[in-house]
Amino acid sequence: MSRSIKLNRRFVLAGGLAAPLVLRAPFASAATQLRLTHPADTSHPVHIAAEAMVARIGERTGGEIGITIFANNALGSPTDTAQQTRLGAIDLILMNPANIEALSTTIGAINIPYQFDDYDHAHKVLDVTARDWIEAQLATAGFSWIANFEWGFRALSNSRRPVNTPEDVEGLKIRVPPELAIKAAFEALGASTQTVAFQEVYLALANKMVDGQDNPVSTTFAAKFFEAQNHLALTKHIYATIMLCANPRVWNDRLTEEQRAIISEESIKAGNEARKAVQSGEEAAIATMEGLGIAVTRPAVEPFRAKMGPAYDQLRAALGDQTWTEWESLVQAARS
Repeated sequence: MSRSIKLNRRFVLAGGLAAPLVLRAPFASAATQLRLTHPADTSHPVHIAAEAMVARIGERTGGEIGITIFANNALGSPTDTAQQTRLGAIDLILMNPANIEALSTTIGAINIPYQFDDYDHAHKVLDVTARDWIEAQLATAGFSWIANFEWGFRALSNSRRPVNTPEDVEGLKIRVPPELAIKAAFEALGASTQTVAFQEVYLALANKMVDGQDNPVSTTFAAKFFEAQNHLALTKHIYATIMLCANPRVWNDRLTEEQRAIISEESIKAGNEARKAVQSGEEAAIATMEGLGIAVTRPAVEPFRAKMGPAYDQLRAALGDQTWTEWESLVQAARS
């Protein structure tokens, strides 16, 4: 299937190449001004939920807390802004735990391929059985955890063929982010991988530098990656969370106990709103893409999981046996 590619303003904004997008706090004269960074496009449910959260926090604190949102990687790459938040240059961040793997040898357990059965299972692990473990790992890495938001289960798109079985992935050249779990998963399936920065993914797809890419459906849709692809497979190989965290000094020293409670309550509410919107929006996005000519497949998960042995060996070595065993028990506990 052929499709014309136009680098118009809409695409450039969606792909993250535009000028920084800054959403000013509604309480600009607040006594405490905070900066919140995240990588999502302004049309993404994560950003929309964050905007509502910021407004509620301002209202509930009587204007004492004002939060300015810097969307779409306006302050730097996800790894750069994570480091800035850790050092205190940024106050709050919505981040994928994979962005701090250089700071934490354990947090990557969250991204082990094919470990979550469905959304409910993933939520129960992150919110309940592994909550204290995650909070401790983030604290050790230099972050105060506040709430869980959501990207969603990752799906594979490509321009060459439909993916129904693991064998269909063999030989594909897949763009991956600099995340060990994703790279290991695709290489275990026989694909070759190439790391490409997010803002360069569309051009890499359009110019056939790579055959495909993987992202949650909402991201593939919002960034218009499907315009340069023919096929989308709902492989659900990795569940991608995005977590709201704060610099510990900001969290503990600049905010009162009451303010922290309000921010926590509104953040958890916003995270749940983002989750609902991501999930409800997936099928609508899929239907839209199908209407535009994208062939969508829904392959069975088990044959793919059965191929993950080499990836699991690689990840277990990186995480360590103790972390692997501890995390595995927390994932299993959420099934009871």
